[in-house]
Amino acid sequence: MRAVTESLKSNFDQGWGLLTREIEVCPEAVWGKKGGGFMFWQQIYHCCWAVDLFILPKEGKPEPAPWGEDVAGFKADPKKAPSKAELKAYAAKMKARADAWIAALDDAALTQSNEGLSARWGSPMNNAMTLALLSGHSSYHVGSCDAILRDNGEKGVL
Repeated sequence: MRAVTESLKSNFDQGWGLLTREIEVCPEAVWGKKGGGFMFWQQIYHCCWAVDLFILPKEGKPEPAPWGEDVAGFKADPKKAPSKAELKAYAAKMKARADAWIAALDDAALTQSNEGLSARWGSPMNNAMTLALLSGHSSYHVGSCDAILRDNGEKGVL
């Protein structure tokens, strides 16, 4: 049975759809502007990169971070911005990784421990919590991107 899993997935899909819509609506003049300490495109990059943080098993191999892990983890300022097409392609790759992880879950698996995330965060995390994190994290960064757009006189996606 996957009724609960599908319901949670629909929240993730909606948030991710808004996140990728941010790429489309952002004018080039705002693409590299900061808001809340981080560049517009960096917010989206961070969210995409974090998918592996959430879903990989302890021994899993993360997707290479094309613009650097320190930039993705908000530990360094980027030297150069990717194009919208490059970031959109990376977002699609990471969405596919998340979708594959979600597809392997049924409702019973939601209560099972996510050992990889639990080890990385140092606290117990189950698959339902992970799926909620995937949804909430993308939605949070949609809000961050919308704030940058509005601060620059543009309309956000929300």
